Amino acid sequence: MRGLAVLILMLLAFALGVMVERLWLSDKPVHYSYAEAIVPDAKSKQAVPQNALPQAQSDSPPQQAEQSFITEQLAQARSDISRLEQENAQLQQRLNESKQATETPPIRVPNGDLNSMLAQQYQQESRDAIWADELELQINDFLYQNDLSHIVKLQEYGCKSTVCQMKLAPQGSAKDFDDTQWRIVSEKLFSQPWFKRFTMSTSTSTQDKMVIHLSKQQVYDQ
Repeated sequence: MRGLAVLILMLLAFALGVMVERLWLSDKPVHYSYAEAIVPDAKSKQAVPQNALPQAQSDSPPQQAEQSFITEQLAQARSDISRLEQENAQLQQRLNESKQATETPPIRVPNGDLNSMLAQQYQQESRDAIWADELELQINDFLYQNDLSHIVKLQEYGCKSTVCQMKLAPQGSAKDFDDTQWRIVSEKLFSQPWFKRFTMSTSTSTQDKMVIHLSKQQVYDQ
């Protein structure tokens, strides 16, 4: 009986040993050399696919194109803003001119002496820089743009709030100057596009000078 028990124990031990050996063989570890783990061979280097390169390098051209597109859009936006600001300034100026023309009461001219009235008003008025600056530029360029600078010269000019004044004198000797030359200057002045902003004008001339007043107000006699 005891011998049978020993035999059974021996069989169980043998079976257990076989099972342990099989398990050990199935989970046998893989050994790597230090050189293989640190430095790959030439074949492994060549086997690296192109898509495994850093993402930043492959994405560089598209990013540059996108940045260039954004820069162009910003430049176009700035150009549009500048153009709209200029148009807005011009519209605001026209609005101010229309408002002033509407709010300014007509001038009462005693005894029909319009020239004296406008001369006096020019001396007393304050200066509207927005309106006056543009008109003064037009007056200053008038003689050169119309090829009159060899005939007459602009001695004095200016604009206030509603009235502009021009003082002209002949080029050279006044003895050779007559009403014909003054008439040529007046006709050129009346044909200027900016002259249409005024509702009336007066002029007095002698052989040696001509004084012109321009006003955007309405006038009626007393």
